[in-house]
Amino acid sequence: VIAQCDVGQGDALLIRSEEKTLLIDTGKYPEKLRACMSFLGVTHLDLAVITHFDGDHVGAWPVIADRVDHVWVGPVVQPDHRDIVRGLESAGAVVNEVSAGSSLQWGGYQLRVVWPLSDSFADPGNDSSVVVVVEPRAPCTYCLSAVFLGDLGEEPQRILLAREDFGSLDVVKVSHHGSRDQFEGLYQEIDATVGLIGVGEDNTYGHPTRRALDILASAGTMALRSDERGIITVSPGMNGQLAIWSQR
Repeated sequence: VIAQCDVGQGDALLIRSEEKTLLIDTGKYPEKLRACMSFLGVTHLDLAVITHFDGDHVGAWPVIADRVDHVWVGPVVQPDHRDIVRGLESAGAVVNEVSAGSSLQWGGYQLRVVWPLSDSFADPGNDSSVVVVVEPRAPCTYCLSAVFLGDLGEEPQRILLAREDFGSLDVVKVSHHGSRDQFEGLYQEIDATVGLIGVGEDNTYGHPTRRALDILASAGTMALRSDERGIITVSPGMNGQLAIWSQR
């Protein structure tokens, strides 16, 4: 099951499989992440991924500090990044900096990091976002596949498409809350059934943009927005379909 938390203008996504739970980003507001985890009955995290150190992706990190075993992070460059890493380590988490090629067998799934490259786009920010692909390790009718794009912009999206053969995936976490900075070809290649967009109500950025929504529509991907639906879950349904539940 993949769950998108409603954390306002930000990302926080939970994945649960075989009693293991993964969190990708925390959002900015501790009370919102805490409420989502409580609602979904999550008390412990086997792994958390911090895609990058912008506040709307990592600001609520203290909520998970004493309940996560391992944490993957992207480039740790600035002093405030190091402070967060030290805080997580002090609470008992094992923190590893990851880049393209890092992987983990996780229950019946394989987690693959496909971005950032170790030798480019290493500066902190959107274009160094950790991008994770989650795929079943063996053919499976009732398993989900997904890619989580962080806040990756159009240029690195183009490079990523040239480097990776995604095939069709079930779910895409739409980059940068549905900003204009997208490459349509990547979404066409991913060919996802569902596109999750973590976005705040009445946000001042104009997210999600008309361009991003049009790109998803052109790819045949249904946009599911946290500002409209609250918490959203995606799980395997009957006959290879997806089952969607939302709070609203």
